[in-house]
Amino acid sequence: MRSPTTEERQLVGVATAIGGCEVGLYEVTATQLAKGIVDANASIRQAFLATGFHDFSAQAQGEKVLLEAGFLTSTGLVETKVSLYRPNTKDGDPRLWVYDLKRLSPETIPGDLVAIVQDGSSCAVFNATALTRSGGSLGPLVAVFSARAQGPSGTAAELLARLQSIAGQGPVHSPKRGATAVGHAVEAALGIPPNSSQDPDFKGIEIKSGRSSGGQENKTLMAMVPDWGQSPVGSYAQLVDRYGYDEGGLKRLYCSVDALKPNTQGLQLNVNYDDGFLEESMVLEGGTELALVWELDAIRRRLEKKHSETFWIEAEEVEAPSGSDFILRSVVHTSHPKASSLSSCLSTGEVFVDHAARETEGGGHRNHGMLFRAKARDLSSLFNFEGRYSLA
Repeated sequence: MRSPTTEERQLVGVATAIGGCEVGLYEVTATQLAKGIVDANASIRQAFLATGFHDFSAQAQGEKVLLEAGFLTSTGLVETKVSLYRPNTKDGDPRLWVYDLKRLSPETIPGDLVAIVQDGSSCAVFNATALTRSGGSLGPLVAVFSARAQGPSGTAAELLARLQSIAGQGPVHSPKRGATAVGHAVEAALGIPPNSSQDPDFKGIEIKSGRSSGGQENKTLMAMVPDWGQSPVGSYAQLVDRYGYDEGGLKRLYCSVDALKPNTQGLQLNVNYDDGFLEESMVLEGGTELALVWELDAIRRRLEKKHSETFWIEAEEVEAPSGSDFILRSVVHTSHPKASSLSSCLSTGEVFVDHAARETEGGGHRNHGMLFRAKARDLSSLFNFEGRYSLA
């Protein structure tokens, strides 16, 4: 499946924001348009599984499941059905088809991206590409899905009250300087000791603190190495040796890698929607050389564990005689990452990978982890948005 265009991505983003939905995408081919049968790719399977809408792995081969759905046409939503099937042949690779697609959307042509939107119970389908061509909107979908509750409660309300109290006492201080100073200052004010745990910081809520810069600052989502067993490059040391650059006689690899274009080292990400992999390759003249492989579902599980609920704190640094002082300004509150958004955010460069590794003088290697990161402004594309709260 091809990556969505900017316009298609914007439409899908609107759909994922409606009622906490997940969105699965598939690209229409000439054969699929003629027969109506579509491969249920990783994007669709993960979206269905994330909400409990359907689990293909639990479906018996030969079994057909028929579900009600609405199809968005130029005149509104029309009732239809979506059929989910695992054939008896081979491994029973999941299939689906939308009833009456050609009749409901006669403007559909090969290459179009069709979106299946669902929240675990209700389902709607629309041709994202055709909507961008016609300038249509998703307005009629809003009534299909229930609105999400807004405002913090429980532990989130407790943490917000703590932060507002701390902010009311003036700037928080850290003896450190640099990128980690603000996080150190906030966690110290909350009484959280320094640790390297991957578990959330405050009673199940992850806390991420950063300097405010109008949404342009990079937010670290998590560190995650690839599946070394499936990757042609079998270690970080091999990656540095093969793709690093020389500096002072030693190899270094400090760079960002995204899916938009090759970086200065020729490295680029690719989302393999059909097989469910994130791939990093060296782009060569006339082809690519695969280097690293992550399973998209493994990335999603790690992201869900790390950020099932997160407070993204924005702070303003002020002059201090020593160390760093920060005025706490606001919090962006997010919850469960959207499985369907992860793939598209990777394909559009909203989520990228940072490498930070080097060869040491003794012949060894040192690395600071492979960091999955995103711009602050793009967090609402990746997670369910719960609210933005003032601290100042």
